[in-house]
Amino acid sequence: MRQKFISPNSSVKTGELILREDPFVYVLSSKECGTRCDNCLKKCKVLKCSECQFVYYCDRSCQRDAWTDHKWECANLKRVAPKIIPDGARMLAKVINKLSRGNGNSFKSYYSNSSYRMWKDLMSHYTDLKKDRKRMDHFTSLCVILYEFMKDFSLPNTVDLMGLFGRMVINSFTILDIDMNSIGTGIYIASSIIDHSCEPNAVATFDGKTINIRAIKDMPSLDWKKIRISYIDLMKTPYERQMELLENYYFVCDCDKCMDEKPLKYLHAAKCLNSICDNPVNIKWKENCVLVRKVQKEFAENGIENGESANSRVHVENGNSVENICSDCSTAYTDENVEKFITAMEFSEVHLQNMRGTSVAYVDVCKFCLERQEGVLHPLNVMYAQTLDQAFDALIQVQLWEQACVYAEKLLPCFRFYYGPLHPLLGLLHLKYGKILLYKMDLPRALAHFKSAEKILKITHGNNHPLYNEQLMPLLQQAIMEST
Repeated sequence: MRQKFISPNSSVKTGELILREDPFVYVLSSKECGTRCDNCLKKCKVLKCSECQFVYYCDRSCQRDAWTDHKWECANLKRVAPKIIPDGARMLAKVINKLSRGNGNSFKSYYSNSSYRMWKDLMSHYTDLKKDRKRMDHFTSLCVILYEFMKDFSLPNTVDLMGLFGRMVINSFTILDIDMNSIGTGIYIASSIIDHSCEPNAVATFDGKTINIRAIKDMPSLDWKKIRISYIDLMKTPYERQMELLENYYFVCDCDKCMDEKPLKYLHAAKCLNSICDNPVNIKWKENCVLVRKVQKEFAENGIENGESANSRVHVENGNSVENICSDCSTAYTDENVEKFITAMEFSEVHLQNMRGTSVAYVDVCKFCLERQEGVLHPLNVMYAQTLDQAFDALIQVQLWEQACVYAEKLLPCFRFYYGPLHPLLGLLHLKYGKILLYKMDLPRALAHFKSAEKILKITHGNNHPLYNEQLMPLLQQAIMEST
């Protein structure tokens, strides 16, 4: 049964569901194999497929539901065992199977009562791919795996296969669990119509493998050309976000948030030495430290945008002045303090890079970084914020609740600054902080954070999402009962 869509002429309210969609194809991340159902993605006790011994299901019902998609790969997975098929190869194999044996080419994914998208509507960025050495190396390695894995298939020629690969990597969504952690990858054809902004008016969340797109701002009408979600993590400098988008999606973001120069002064700022001044102090710590790439637009005589100029300029951070003086209270930084700041920034940059993309709890490393940062970096400095984020998650993993509370309190203003007031991660931070406070029986503060989480998650996830009605609401009700 097709979902009920909002009329294009209707206004859209904050928190309203504007699109709900199941994936065209998807894969559960191999790191989750054995702990989650391959069909519904639920984390529970699972049973191994008796044939391939590779995928797991939570019950017979899920196994039956998945059989149409799994039966063709089951024998192949069994044949190549004990080799493990990489997630990217398995995903591309599923795309090929669906297009060649299933209804993939005629599959319509609706985003309104009358408008839909099909596989052929997805962009492959073929020309960009051919110039991308890293992606071409990945494609070559996948081809080698596919030729072995799909021996019973007549695979497309190299040009067509590269087109499929391009559509897959450009249009894939990272499937997130209830804690906003990556658990898989899916292609959502209708949802792929939505473009990126670092200051979005909508947000994508997941309930199992189903994607939900909800408005986080009021809109006068549902215009899909103006709907924006964020493709990437926003707790970065504009330049870092732009380079990530360029590397993965082949465009340079020029949204209002990226082009706004006012927040730039905080990103690599030092803390003013005057204890009662919260003004950021900009000190040169690195040669040619780029904070944002300013995209210059060319316009034709009729005013139509012609794309990016080759003369895009960059904002290079060079500090306020040679004196390193606070622009608000005129407190000057000494040479010793300047050196201390530079050392803290360089140290933080190295260790944040080493921790990026890992799931290990680096408690000691985070604490060591924070010892150097405290009182030196501005409270909204991006490296300080990223370190706090890593430290908070690490402390939760090892159940050091007291210290986690300290970091959560400092992390909240960072999340508001980088993510905005209505972001799932901010709501989740309030929820996690509230749970720790409830455990410590600090009921007034726990209740306050649960209420803050409720306001955000009701908008970003909706009141039928498991995070809202199965995790948050029981805790909120418990805090209310124990407070009376």
